[in-house]
Order: sequence, then C-alpha cells, then structure tokens
Amino acid sequence: MAAIPSSHSSETATDGPVLSLLNKRIRALRKKLNRISQMEESLSRGKSLNKEQEETLRSKPSIVPLIDELERFRQPLLQAVDQEIQIALEKSDHVSETQSEGGTAQEENVERSESDESGAVSAVADLLKLVYFGSMFDVRTLSMAHENLLRRTHERNCCLSYDYVTDEDDAGEPLKELDLDLVALLGGLVISRPPNSSLSHKDSLKMCVERANLWLSNSNQPIQPNSSVTYTGLREKLNKIMASDFFTTTPQIIASVQVTAAVGNFTSFQDLLHRSIIPHVGVIGPVEGSAAGSEQEVIQRGRWF
Repeated sequence: MAAIPSSHSSETATDGPVLSLLNKRIRALRKKLNRISQMEESLSRGKSLNKEQEETLRSKPSIVPLIDELERFRQPLLQAVDQEIQIALEKSDHVSETQSEGGTAQEENVERSESDESGAVSAVADLLKLVYFGSMFDVRTLSMAHENLLRRTHERNCCLSYDYVTDEDDAGEPLKELDLDLVALLGGLVISRPPNSSLSHKDSLKMCVERANLWLSNSNQPIQPNSSVTYTGLREKLNKIMASDFFTTTPQIIASVQVTAAVGNFTSFQDLLHRSIIPHVGVIGPVEGSAAGSEQEVIQRGRWF
C-alpha cells in the first residue's frame, strides 16, 4: 500500500504539479473508457444497463478525442510553465525594493482584511437568521413528508452510484451512507435548533453562526462533542460529491409514482455496486469499529430536525 503514494509523489516531483494534474485527468478518462468497454462486453452477452451506465456509454465518442487533445497539451504546457517561472524570477528581483515602500500599505491591508473578515461574519449571521427561521416556520414539508423521503432517498442513491462510476484511482475511499448522514447532520445543525434542546432561539442561532464560521474556516475541530469527524474531514467528503458527475448532471422531472419506482431500482443497483466495499449503515449499533460506532450515536442524537 505504501508504494502507491511513493509512486505518486515521485511522479509529481518529476513532472511538476501541472503535468501531474494533466496525467491524473488522462488516467481518469482512460479508466472511464475501460468501464465503457466492459459495458459493451456486457451488452454483447445480452445483459442490460441501467440509466447511468447508458449515459456513460453515450459519452464514449467524446472521450477518445479528449484524451488525444490532453496528450497534445503536454509540450505547450511545459513551455508555458517555464515562461511563468521566468516571469516569477524576474518579479522576485524587485521584492526587496518594494518591501520597504509597501510597509505602510501592508498595515492598511491588514486593517482592511480584519474589517472585511468582521463584515463576512456579520453577513453570515444575517443570512442564517433568514435560513434558521425560514426552516423552522416551514410547515409545507410536513404535508410532503412521504414525497420528500422518496426524492431524498433517490438523490442519495444517485450520489453513491455516480461516485462509484466516476471514482478515480487516487480519489480515496468511495462515499458511504454514513458520509451522507454526516453531511445532512451538520447541515441541520447549521440552520436549526437540535431537537429536545433547552436553548433559546437566540442562543441556538448563535451556535448556528459559530458552526457556519467553523465550516467556512475549514476548522479541524469535531463537528460534535466526542465525534471523530472534523469540519475539514467532512468538507473533503462534500468536495468529493461536488467533483462527481452527480453534481453536474441535469435531473429529469418525473412524477411521484415514477420516483417511487426509481428509488427501488437505484437501491437495488447501489446495493449491487457497493455490497463489497460499503457496509450497511443502520439506525442502531456500531458501523466500522468503535470510531464509526460513536459517529452513529452522533447521528442518532441529531439527524432529525
């Protein structure tokens, strides 16, 4: 297992960060092309594909030209990087001269930055007032509880399926149900008062603002007391979601009856894909050792708002 990071670090040191990023994209496209080949073999054997696999299969004509184009970018990118380095070296020659002249300007920038930061915190607090009370006073979701449950279950299954289909070699562990639970948990904690809480709305809203600022600052603090999940760690999970095709795919508007059927189909497909790599996350009991068990307790205490 240690050989993989070493190889990746060696490649970065040899090619530099720009070419490493280009190579990473090319590897991802080739991996996707291999998956498409496997899908074509499955079709030739008479097997059927689901909707996501069909969409991936239709993207084949654009993948090969894209790989060729990225390959042609190598040499121009090397030249561009060399030019950027030369420009940076020329600018660095004047740094010592501008430092003495820019002392006063730097102090002004610090003061301006502090003022902007204070204004940003105030803006977050102001926005959360609307989100907090808007969420609390919204009774329409109660009358649409069943439909919302179906649609959100559908979205969760789509998210996990897209993550599996578009996962790259060095993208880390695939997303789990628990990851989505934790994203939902923190999202609720940022905009609402925890259930059975004795806090006033004033104190609860203050905690929401504090959590929002911890999220924006990418804090290493845990999202809940006695939790092993940090804001930084959860942000990585959310970034993984944002980087998948799930984030950019245009949804199709379908009726509630079709949503119910789709949820069943996606659940069966997701179970098939993730059975060997993603454990089932129940409402009660530990999931992946003591650490996951504690996270499950966190979800049990605060997932419903």
